[in-house]
Amino acid sequence: MRYSLALGALCAAGALANNVDKRSYVTDWTVVTLTTTITEYPTPTVYENVAAQEATAAASSSAAAAAAAAESSSSAAAAAAASASAEASSSAAAAAAAAAEASTSSVVTPVVETTAAATTTAAVATSAAEEVATSWTSAWTSAWTSSWSSTVAPSTTLATSTSSSASSTATSAYQSAVLYNHNVHRSNHSASSVEWSSDLESSAYTLAAKCVYEHDTSIDGGGYGQNIGYGVEASEIGVMITNLMYNDEMGYYTDLYGEADPDMTYFDNWGHFSQIVWAATTHVGCATVTCDSLGNVDASEALPFTVCNYSPAGNYEGEYATNVKRPLGQSVYVAS
Repeated sequence: MRYSLALGALCAAGALANNVDKRSYVTDWTVVTLTTTITEYPTPTVYENVAAQEATAAASSSAAAAAAAAESSSSAAAAAAASASAEASSSAAAAAAAAAEASTSSVVTPVVETTAAATTTAAVATSAAEEVATSWTSAWTSAWTSSWSSTVAPSTTLATSTSSSASSTATSAYQSAVLYNHNVHRSNHSASSVEWSSDLESSAYTLAAKCVYEHDTSIDGGGYGQNIGYGVEASEIGVMITNLMYNDEMGYYTDLYGEADPDMTYFDNWGHFSQIVWAATTHVGCATVTCDSLGNVDASEALPFTVCNYSPAGNYEGEYATNVKRPLGQSVYVAS
């Protein structure tokens, strides 16, 4: 299963509203997974190791010390990776530290970032920047675009459509999986089911096909919210939406229900969840593209890059109380 080789990295972005000065937020956090083979948002997408640097440093003093340091570092990395894999909801600080120490081994580290976006009367493009939690979206969008957009080409595309009209009926197994893995959770939060939008799908595909891991909610006119992630195959899209974005984040919102402006301290831990269940959102469109080389991601193997766009966008400041409702207590669904 491709998912076992590259755990998805996630990233959520709110779109910009018209005629009202609002602020939307974007989320991301990091999970480290160590396997004997290989597998994000997220984000971001999706994956890395620390043993090499410590072993190299130790080697400069003596060969014996290098061997001991390498063995000790390798054990520590394996323990940390196992802990992160078993506990996807571990602290954002520990996850960020793990993501910051990259390795050239076969282990891939899921990366998730948090960005605050300013909203004006015009829709502005949003993009997530690694290791920056409060940067303005417009600044990061232009920075990432100039550095990456023309450097990486896509490989194989999966489960996408180019129809320009909105459709409430899924026409493929991929679309059905996307809708089910949103609506099964939305129903638990008293939110109506979202429908498939080919317009949103087309915009999602355009971004995914660039094979650069970043947000962009300006494509095709913008005005939508966005979740991105990498490392999970199109055939496993439910794992990313349900297991990584919803199940792993829902618990962080437990004490925030009913608050119009909840404490944003741990927003990076629950922002994907809140976009999925956002009551005002009515349509979703996703696309997954497998990239030989995914920009902004340090990985040696091809990775699937997924983009999901939402309309109307969620995660607006001042609107959480009416859009993120308490769960009804339905059975927990786990995608497999």
